[in-house]
Amino acid sequence: MRFVLRGVVLPLGVASAAAAVAAHLGRFSEHLDVLTHFAPVYLLGGLISVTAALFAHRRLAPAVLGATAIAASLALMAPELIAATRTRPATTPPKHTLKVIQFNAAKDSQGLEARLAWLQREDPDVLVVEDSRPVFQTEIAQRLGRYMSCGMTCEVAVFTRTAPLRIESPRRGRMGLGPAVAIVHMTGPGGPYTVVGTHYVWPTDIKVHRENGARMLQLLSPLDRKHTIVAGDFNSTPWSFARRAQDAAFGLERRTRGLPTWPANGPGGLAFLPIDHVYAGAGWRTVSIARGPRLGSDHYPVIAVLAR
Repeated sequence: MRFVLRGVVLPLGVASAAAAVAAHLGRFSEHLDVLTHFAPVYLLGGLISVTAALFAHRRLAPAVLGATAIAASLALMAPELIAATRTRPATTPPKHTLKVIQFNAAKDSQGLEARLAWLQREDPDVLVVEDSRPVFQTEIAQRLGRYMSCGMTCEVAVFTRTAPLRIESPRRGRMGLGPAVAIVHMTGPGGPYTVVGTHYVWPTDIKVHRENGARMLQLLSPLDRKHTIVAGDFNSTPWSFARRAQDAAFGLERRTRGLPTWPANGPGGLAFLPIDHVYAGAGWRTVSIARGPRLGSDHYPVIAVLAR
């Protein structure tokens, strides 16, 4: 037990506490902000340290380190977790709804039939897909009878039940470092609306991730934010300071709150990072938000039902 305490638990407690505390400096440093995304890992490390301390004779050091990791991690995550408990879906079923599904297919056609069968059952009005192969795109268009719209490439594809009024395929922006984006202008029972699908790089690529966010703000600026919906794989957790800044700048409300979507292919399908998000303007209200099943990707799909 003493060896485990000194050789495993103490280093784990030190690493978890140091990373969780340093992550708070992400307010001032993009490099340290990368640490914020892994706050659940530091929280787990802190819990292990505190638990081990209860069974050890020399328990003060691991207990203090574990408690520090827990407190610092929860301080990062608390605003999002509290917001998740306060989210209230619509109490009365609206006459007209819009079902939006966000899904990163992970460039894998594994379980193609299962994916298609699930999508047919869900029957979304709008499907935003990242990292999908041509065979998957073709099958969705043909078997679900959807219209497919892409950006500059089909890294992001938006499938709609009805034909778009207009499709935008924006360039990636300065130095080609903007995110993959597809913009589709639609109309429905409540009038016109816009769907933006996007895919950001991992936040560890700090310069490109920053440019992804800057370019997205440029693309949103001319749109009618009130009736705009943005869905995609942002590769960014809501407790990162970069994500919080973009949430404030978007002029939209993020409807996915504390919904972990990655990794879906781990042990038991245990996902712990919310990195796939759906935003909508003030002209939309949330009817329901749910996570879909494992579909062979490392991401879970997100199902958002909205109404005017």
